[in-house]
Amino acid sequence: MMKWEELPVVKMTALDCAFVCTNMREDDFLETSSLTFAKTRDAMAKATLDEVGEHYTVLNRKGEPVIIGGAYYDNPQVATIWLFATDKITKRDWWVATQFIIGLIDRMFENGMARRIQTFSIGWRHVSHKWFKRLGLKQEACLKGFTEDGLDLLIFSKVKIFLF
Repeated sequence: MMKWEELPVVKMTALDCAFVCTNMREDDFLETSSLTFAKTRDAMAKATLDEVGEHYTVLNRKGEPVIIGGAYYDNPQVATIWLFATDKITKRDWWVATQFIIGLIDRMFENGMARRIQTFSIGWRHVSHKWFKRLGLKQEACLKGFTEDGLDLLIFSKVKIFLF
């Protein structure tokens, strides 16, 4: 079994970001464009590069970027995780992303970077919702008609419980 530190995950570069955003899955593009001001793949790449936080790339067996993701912090100790993928992802790549993000969440809680991890998803992305639950996140809310085109937004989160 591969250790967390041995996963084919590297710090995201501008080239990784440009490649994955240019080739992102259509569902990722539709979801992101409905939740942000970025309405083109180029604009999404620029916004991603400008975002303060952590940025990672999952590499496939050939060493090519197939997934970018990370976390940003809009509030103290509240991390919002995000991810874009290309159509060239495999089950192995999803396994890598899953192991990495579970480990990242654990480390964010352990080192005090976050006490709450959250992510947002459009209501029709049912496969993503199942994956979030696999990461240990729970559906917390459904904001009816939240997006500019009237789609529902689901919020998933995991909160570190403090014992006094």
